[in-house]
Amino acid sequence: MTAVIGDLIYESWYLGLRTLRRFYRVPANWIGIIAFPLIQLFVFSQLFKDIIQLPGFRAGGSGSYLAYLAPGQIAFTAFFAVAWSGSSILVEYRNGYMDKLRATPIRRVSILFGELAPLFLESAVMAGGILALSIVLGATIRTGVLGAALILVLAGLFGMAWAGTSFVPAFLTKSEQATGTLSLLFFPIAFMSTAFVPPALMPGWLQTVNAWNPITFLIEAIRPLMVSGYDWAAIGKALLALGILGTVLQSATLWAFRRLTA
Repeated sequence: MTAVIGDLIYESWYLGLRTLRRFYRVPANWIGIIAFPLIQLFVFSQLFKDIIQLPGFRAGGSGSYLAYLAPGQIAFTAFFAVAWSGSSILVEYRNGYMDKLRATPIRRVSILFGELAPLFLESAVMAGGILALSIVLGATIRTGVLGAALILVLAGLFGMAWAGTSFVPAFLTKSEQATGTLSLLFFPIAFMSTAFVPPALMPGWLQTVNAWNPITFLIEAIRPLMVSGYDWAAIGKALLALGILGTVLQSATLWAFRRLTA
């Protein structure tokens, strides 16, 4: 058993390194991921800076809409980092590279793990870029370096969990176009979170949706780390939500992958 696990880690490690190189060698990948959250962060923080004066608005005690907005854009970045991740493996499937891997004496699940594991680092690094830019614009991290590291870990875990929303349709449809289109359908979930306004300013039906939104759990764990201090209850809820989300989506991903490579 130990040898099997060791072989699996070894195979996934080297396939994962290749996946990382493939991602970062194309500047459009990471520039495109950062651009949209950065634009929202810069424009909305200026355009709606007086929104915190509305009754019911809670800016985490900072008195700045930038401070409220930044955690949401960090979550958005992790969201975008994996939104189209399934399309990349379809390219490998179509150009014959996956067939070459399947012909080698490696475990097929290593191919999937080699695509999935790097998403933690990709999401964390991209989120770190927005975190750094938020600080440049004037945001703060009350919990310091350790809090910043925890933010990146949460973003990375979210990226790995959320990637199933791209992998599953990719494996089932075998179409990059269909995968991209279906990924767009998940965008409203990000906007129906507390990224822009607190629940008190949402209509009743949206408050109900928001109460079950995994992106909201992520944001509400990150926000105190930036503006007030450690909120272990919020962090615990976020980890639980990400655990459930990851278990459901990655179980579906594994099933769909086995169906693709059968």
